[in-house]
Amino acid sequence: MRIVSSQEDDASEPAAGPRILAAGAPPSPGPVPKEYARHLQHGEALVWWSEKDRIQFGPLVMVLVAAVSLLGFATLFAPEFWIQPWSSLWPPIAALLSPALLVLVRERVNQRAVLVTDTAIVGVDRDGTPHRLPWGAPVSVRRDLLRGGIVLLGRSDSVRIPPSLVEDARRAVSSQARHQIRGASMIDDPTGWMP
Repeated sequence: MRIVSSQEDDASEPAAGPRILAAGAPPSPGPVPKEYARHLQHGEALVWWSEKDRIQFGPLVMVLVAAVSLLGFATLFAPEFWIQPWSSLWPPIAALLSPALLVLVRERVNQRAVLVTDTAIVGVDRDGTPHRLPWGAPVSVRRDLLRGGIVLLGRSDSVRIPPSLVEDARRAVSSQARHQIRGASMIDDPTGWMP
């Protein structure tokens, strides 16, 4: 019977820290989880992956601070605002706080993973639905005005990239673009995102 030391045990498991998977690509957060790896095709090389898996509270806090500031100004200039009955008071307060709800919904909807491979870019929604655009398939690139970030539009599918992943995804795509042969078709990209 052999007793394995904790050092030997740690050495047998791969490190879970950031990894650079391809030259010129940004670091990925670690090994790709199985729920995302199953969307890769046989023989496809992963260049970069990342995910927006949590809500960033910074934008939400900024909106709430702005709403409270406006209520503070209303108190300074019209202290009688707070004397009115609750039935008259809640609609303006709800109107001031509604952008915070929009920001919260936007953060929740943007939770997704993005995988860049040597042959395609793949987006995986929170519910596990994949969206794949092979290189040469994107027809246009647009800013996503409601969600933030960008949308790569193809003829049959589209891939959304959340704002927090836009720059790293662009670097990963750029690392592969120099190896791709450009076709005759042009991509409509007023954003300048696609290399």
